[in-house]
Amino acid sequence: MDFELWYLILVPLLFAAGWFARSFDIKEKQTIANEKDTLYKGVDLLLSNKQDQAIDAFINLVKLDPDTVEMHFSLAGLFRRRGEFDRAIKIHNVLVNREDLPKKIRSRALYELGEDYLKAGLWDRAEECFLKLSDTSESYKTIARKELLHIYETEKEWQKAIDEANIIQRQSGEDQSTRIAQLYCELTQQNLYFKNFKGAAEALEKALKVDPNNKRALIIKGKMLKAKGDIDGALATWKQVGQISPVYGTLVVEQIASLLLEAGRKEEAVKYLEDLFKDGSTTDEVDTAGILLGKAGNSKEAITLIQEHLKTQPTLVAFYRLIDLRLANEPENESLKQLHGLLKNMLSKAVRYKCTKCGFATRKFLWRCPGCHQWETFPPVRQENLSGK
Repeated sequence: MDFELWYLILVPLLFAAGWFARSFDIKEKQTIANEKDTLYKGVDLLLSNKQDQAIDAFINLVKLDPDTVEMHFSLAGLFRRRGEFDRAIKIHNVLVNREDLPKKIRSRALYELGEDYLKAGLWDRAEECFLKLSDTSESYKTIARKELLHIYETEKEWQKAIDEANIIQRQSGEDQSTRIAQLYCELTQQNLYFKNFKGAAEALEKALKVDPNNKRALIIKGKMLKAKGDIDGALATWKQVGQISPVYGTLVVEQIASLLLEAGRKEEAVKYLEDLFKDGSTTDEVDTAGILLGKAGNSKEAITLIQEHLKTQPTLVAFYRLIDLRLANEPENESLKQLHGLLKNMLSKAVRYKCTKCGFATRKFLWRCPGCHQWETFPPVRQENLSGK
């Protein structure tokens, strides 16, 4: 009797369990089928160049299965690489606004959305994304701050850039002193341009406080002292640049010699220029010295010094300066004219300042690399590349 009672209870339970399992299986299969249909539809629309409709189909796929978000990041990345920023923005916007997605995924989508806006040139919207991200995401706060720093540097909002660099230094422990000093130098130059001399002096003082040996700040300080009529102060400041870093002394050769000549101290200027031809002087220093000795009326002496320099350091730059000086003394010499023109053409193609970080090459010396956006990565000495590569 007991057996029959349990039997009567167990059979309906097993039947119910089987029916539930079957209905669950049917539902799961239906969901998978719906996902496949949506995926195939999206791919078909994409291949048919109906990209807006394809995006909508893929977005619907996220609603069916949140695990497909990786596919959406990949798709948006593809659109961004193709320059179709509006489509990438649309996909990332949907992910950012999906409240049911994990915060980590939404933070990632917000970062990618900021990158979309950057690539599209919508800097104000990119700034909004990175500001929000820096306040709401622990894992993205430093990288968001770095993106903000890049935006402010590009837009020449120097004080904002300084503030961001200081925040990054506090948050991550990364030394930003070189960058901050350079940003204060940019702020100094900006104030000088708008004739805000008080603001320029304050910014320069802060630059030297952050980095007392900053070469650029010292060069600017020398110019400001010269403008005030403090010749000895300017000369001492510029000479300090070469003492801190001999290679950066190249940047102040012309200022020092020209100021001495302007002050009527020709003998002192000529001696200073002659001393630059000693062993260890850079080619650019020799080049500048040759030009200025020629202007000072000592071209024959300059020719002799460059000829001696070429015996130990044969460079295209020095050889061009030699021919240039000789042509100034022999303006009717056709052979020298042809050689001078040939060397000038070669110099324009083969001589560049080169970034030590990314290899970006430029004819003009820069404090910040346009390629990798790093500061003080261009040694102030031109490099020769006769291969043209």
